[in-house]
Amino acid sequence: MRNASVSAIIVVYNCERYVRFAVDSVLAQTRPANEVIVVDDGSTDGTRKILESYRDKIKYVYQKNAGEPAARNTGMRHSSSDYVAFLDADDLWLPEKLQLQMELAEAHAEYGLIYSDMTTFDENGVIDKSVRASRGRVYVNGWIFPKLFRETLFQTSAAVLRKDAAQGLGGFNETFFVGCDYEMWLRMSRHFEFGYVDKPLVMYRQHAQMSTQQLARVPQAGMPWQAKVLNRTLELYPEIRRELGEGYVNRRLALPYMWLGRTWMDQGNHIEARRLLSGAMHLSPWNLRYRLAYLATFLSPSQVGSVRRIFRKFRRHAHDGTRHAHAI
Repeated sequence: MRNASVSAIIVVYNCERYVRFAVDSVLAQTRPANEVIVVDDGSTDGTRKILESYRDKIKYVYQKNAGEPAARNTGMRHSSSDYVAFLDADDLWLPEKLQLQMELAEAHAEYGLIYSDMTTFDENGVIDKSVRASRGRVYVNGWIFPKLFRETLFQTSAAVLRKDAAQGLGGFNETFFVGCDYEMWLRMSRHFEFGYVDKPLVMYRQHAQMSTQQLARVPQAGMPWQAKVLNRTLELYPEIRRELGEGYVNRRLALPYMWLGRTWMDQGNHIEARRLLSGAMHLSPWNLRYRLAYLATFLSPSQVGSVRRIFRKFRRHAHDGTRHAHAI
């Protein structure tokens, strides 16, 4: 699709500290967005006042607080473009973001979504210059569902979507207050090929107030958010179990229970950790690591700390012994 149009959509909720930088990064694109839509999801801080100075450059849409997925859907409904590109209000786009992704989109109309690598940073500077490199990921073009089912791969600010493809599948699921983007990407990847630009085009900010640091630690409908997303995907497409294999699917479902269980253990809530780890064992009963972690929930936090120190000491000595043997 030559000369396709693209809307930049920024969703913001109580982000007065960062939203100006997000808007400026969109306005600094080497390929300007055809329109810049900022959806204010009921902010109660100074966000609206900050955005007043951009009124001649953006389309400002205010709604009562309804959550991130609802705000993204609102942004799409207000878009008059062929493509939509989302930016979270605490992240930044690098200047070539839209240019490089839209060049690929225009060359491959079959792609329903174009994604890119990211750089992570915090108040002290860059953490990972390339998420792909630091995490050893392999990103590809085409039908990427199996790879995406295995891991989340990319964040919302790194994606450009064909609007008709996204809306044709119902948009973002507004019942998923955590993981609505991952749930959407999984749905889209069952129906469309994805394209990839092998360059960090997004600055993904890490800070204590980000939703992935808060809501992601709270079980959703009694389960980790990733398990909820994956289960919903399996409900929509039950043939996935046959395609990927029952054992593989169950092992993938078990991982979020393990991750969140360990998080609750670190916070000293062994009862909740035990419930989550039992979920991991139920899905992957032969995994020794899950069983050991589950047994550890019956120890006190101080006892767990002692066991971990002994284990680290043992592992360090074993490593030193191996290194000494190689030197001989």
